[in-house]
Amino acid sequence: MKKSAKTGTGSKTAKQQNKPARAPRSPAKSAQEPDTTAAGPGQSKQAAVIALLRRPEGVTVAEIMGATGWQPHTVRGLFSGTLKKKLGLGLSSAPEEDRGRVYRIIDAGRTGANARAGA
Repeated sequence: MKKSAKTGTGSKTAKQQNKPARAPRSPAKSAQEPDTTAAGPGQSKQAAVIALLRRPEGVTVAEIMGATGWQPHTVRGLFSGTLKKKLGLGLSSAPEEDRGRVYRIIDAGRTGANARAGA
């Protein structure tokens, strides 16, 4: 016959019985609430970013971060993976003195030298 390694009646020890119940966790509060002015009601963050990129003045990574609450690597991943590869949108970027690097969606109807010249 095998002897059981377990002893006792299976009840909790005195140390475990005296522990107070753990309070449920509250959701984490972010240090900065995202600015949702770019996203309308029922609009996804991805759609809001596309709308920002379609503006004539373009948008910076910092502005997208403020509108969505995303980290910079998430914004760049959206550019590369979703917008370029999955949706086939063309992106242009150009440095501006006052804002830094500005990104825009290139008009699909204009390609080659016409898109670069702005004609």
